[in-house]
Amino acid sequence: MAALRGGDATAAGLRLGYVCGVLPTARLAAFERVLFRATRGNMFMRSATIDQLVRDPKTEELQHKAVFLIFFSGQQSFARMAKIADAFGAHRYNYPAKYSKRAALLSQALTRLDELSHVIDHVVARKEALLSSLAARHGAWRTHLARQKGLYNALNLWNYDLTRKVLIAEAWCPASMIEETQEALRRATSRSGAHVPSILNVLETDEAPPTYFRVNKVTSAFQEIIDTYGVPRYGEINPAAFTVITFPFLFGVMFGDVGHGSMVTAFALYLCVNETKMLALSARLRDDIITMAVRGRYMLLLMGIFSIYCGVLYNDVFGLMADFFGTSWTETPPRHGGPRELKAHGMVYPFGIDPGWHRSANELSFGNSYKMKLSIVLGVAQMLLGLGISLVNALAARNALDVWCDFVPQAIFMLSIFGYLVFCIFYKWSIDWVAEERVAPSLITLLISFFMSPGEVPAEARLYAGQERVQVLLLLLAFVAVPWMLLAKPLLLRRRHLARAGYKNVACRPTARDDPAAARGLLRSTRDHDTDEDSVSVASSNNGKAYAEEFDFSEIMVHQVIHSIEYVLGCVSNTASYLRLWALSLAHKQLSMVFWEMVMLPPLQSCRAGGSSWRCAVPLFFGFAVWVVLTTAIICCMEMLSAFLHALRLHWVEFQNKFYKGDGKKFVPFSFQTMVENMDDEE
Repeated sequence: MAALRGGDATAAGLRLGYVCGVLPTARLAAFERVLFRATRGNMFMRSATIDQLVRDPKTEELQHKAVFLIFFSGQQSFARMAKIADAFGAHRYNYPAKYSKRAALLSQALTRLDELSHVIDHVVARKEALLSSLAARHGAWRTHLARQKGLYNALNLWNYDLTRKVLIAEAWCPASMIEETQEALRRATSRSGAHVPSILNVLETDEAPPTYFRVNKVTSAFQEIIDTYGVPRYGEINPAAFTVITFPFLFGVMFGDVGHGSMVTAFALYLCVNETKMLALSARLRDDIITMAVRGRYMLLLMGIFSIYCGVLYNDVFGLMADFFGTSWTETPPRHGGPRELKAHGMVYPFGIDPGWHRSANELSFGNSYKMKLSIVLGVAQMLLGLGISLVNALAARNALDVWCDFVPQAIFMLSIFGYLVFCIFYKWSIDWVAEERVAPSLITLLISFFMSPGEVPAEARLYAGQERVQVLLLLLAFVAVPWMLLAKPLLLRRRHLARAGYKNVACRPTARDDPAAARGLLRSTRDHDTDEDSVSVASSNNGKAYAEEFDFSEIMVHQVIHSIEYVLGCVSNTASYLRLWALSLAHKQLSMVFWEMVMLPPLQSCRAGGSSWRCAVPLFFGFAVWVVLTTAIICCMEMLSAFLHALRLHWVEFQNKFYKGDGKKFVPFSFQTMVENMDDEE
């Protein structure tokens, strides 16, 4: 807006002058007071607020403004009011006195506004068309940019040989894909029209290779669980191979219920059947929870199947005892409130817990005892599996010290105490104490007397004849295993170091100054000159380096002491940690029973009492709706997540710490698709 002068002080034939303009709304009141005082009231002013924001011509800011019109008399008053208006930052406009001039000015302004609106509409249409065409090509440009960025980042890692004027790239490749890589290089040479073909040489190096496992859509989720804890070391057994079965099974032990497992299985089946649509949906929404559920759909499927399996073992359907094969016990107890009797001598329920325990006086105590012992058995079995894997790792690395100084004493300690406890559990289960008219021995009392009073077995803890001598022998083996585990390895390593102290400089690794090619690993590995099992062990323990670090006996001794104490205490704490299988299974069943008895049972009892159909249908409908919401939200979501996290902890801490190092490097192949996905994640 250009600041224009107001009309003449006195129009033709008129004695009054006028001033019109625009000023900020906040200054309007002060402006009117100053004018009133300056003219001593000899003026007439009218103002109106402009609804829209007006852009200030000086500051280019949008402000709230008001238009004003002042009538006065006298030429001096015009000059005075013009100065006051300019002082308040008002913009004065020329408003013609004649109607014809005002009409022409209005017509001119409307014409300009119409022309400007047409120009703006045309510019907006052009801009929308241009942006639409750019948006259609945006995805291709992003993909091209990601590929070029990754390509040049990879090229920056190449070395240039000045003498032969060639580019040399050193990279890792799976041994099973060497021929495919050579064929890809030949195709690239043919397509590019290069005169000199690319040469692929397989090198021997002393560096630790990265770890690579072939996974599919079923095993990828389990491998991600392992990689989250740590990438397996090269040559180390991959725990994911066992986790595929043990993880959903331990989850099923805690979440065992046919009804709830069926709901999880149905949800997982829906994700698996519609996996293409679900993957596209997760990529579009980029929600962490949806992405985890879609990518772990086959894990959810196995978790649901094992939950159904364990639910059949427990005979639980939505927290209620089921009767799939017919109970082996009489339906009603005999007279005098005694225990129920078997329908036939030696009759056994075909599979799982007999439903006759349902509503019995000792149902809870029997279920707790059974699941507690089952948790101990499963925990010791999985920890022994971890020890067995550590033995395989040591044999594969040809490390005799790890076999005789780690595995053997650890296995003796574990089997002497907790293996014996598992044996006692199965022995107690195998005897019909009622038929023998004996009180079943207490395993807790047995375990306490095992440590507190060796050689003495209380009457309430006796299982078999000669139990005292067996327990004393096992306790002695456990005590012998501790110093064996603590001292054997450090002392043998010190003895080996002293025996080789005079041969440190016989075979040294070439340096970059002597032979750059050998320093980069382009020559034959030093392992070809030293095939002794101890040298291989040293190389593997030093992350692939063929030279050993400086020997520090005190550091090795401290490390072994920490490792031994951690294992001994860990055997106790880890075994107790597996009791979470019993605790969560008990909580799952009790919570399911509470939901059924508090929500569904009252409407069912009202229907059984009789009355009109509406008095039965309405409470039953709302009760069923509330029960479904609680079951889905609390049990199938929150408690399922709790069981998932507990199963994850059992694998990471109790199982993998027996053998798993997890300090390897993950093999990340050059992939354009991975680069595009990483760019999407960064955005």
